[in-house]
Amino acid sequence: MRRRAIWTVLVALVSAACSSGGDPSPDALSPPADAEVTGQPSEDADDVPARPVTTCTQVMGVSVVGEWYGAGFEDAVDDGRWQAITKLHAYLDLWSDPADPVWSTEVTSPCVEGSGNPDRVLFLGCNWTYTTAAEWTTAFTAVVEDLRARYSNLRRVELLTMLRAPGNQLCGPASSAETIVQPFIDEAVEAVAAAYPGLVTAAPRFEAPSCDVFLLGGPHFTPAGKAEVAKVYGDYYANEP
Repeated sequence: MRRRAIWTVLVALVSAACSSGGDPSPDALSPPADAEVTGQPSEDADDVPARPVTTCTQVMGVSVVGEWYGAGFEDAVDDGRWQAITKLHAYLDLWSDPADPVWSTEVTSPCVEGSGNPDRVLFLGCNWTYTTAAEWTTAFTAVVEDLRARYSNLRRVELLTMLRAPGNQLCGPASSAETIVQPFIDEAVEAVAAAYPGLVTAAPRFEAPSCDVFLLGGPHFTPAGKAEVAKVYGDYYANEP
């Protein structure tokens, strides 16, 4: 009805202008001050609803996660909404087994609310024996399914890889290849994210600020490197509450 009314007004204005013997002027085509004008909804940023702030985010993975998590990361985010479950040698093949004891690892710095049932999980997968995207995809999928079964409040899962050396390149002859993320790992992350739209996302491909953060070539960090890496993650997730 609104479109018909607008069209009627425009037709009348054009007809009036034409009947006067000339081309319609810009003023003639302007609708009356009291005419109702409608259009598409605004696309201003203020009109786009923000993603709800999570109540409890759980960060999970191998011990290197704990190295940066406890080195200043919590200072960058809302500590009361974050917690961690990390364990030495807690590789992806263990997490992909719902019966493995790794799932009973104690929570570090529990969330104020929802600690036992987080609504977001950041899972960092690590494995040094998988050599194909299929292996990684199968294992990541198993982890996602187990997370869904364990946490009824779960709304978002972000899959992370190990921290990459700058440019995802070796830092030197003594550098460990474990600081390089192979393309088939990224491929698996993207495949699992695509399989669970609205639930699973691929986290950014975080890189170390320099090779100096790695202890003896990596993948573990020096004391100073832990704080630098904590800032890398903290700067990002401070804006992803």
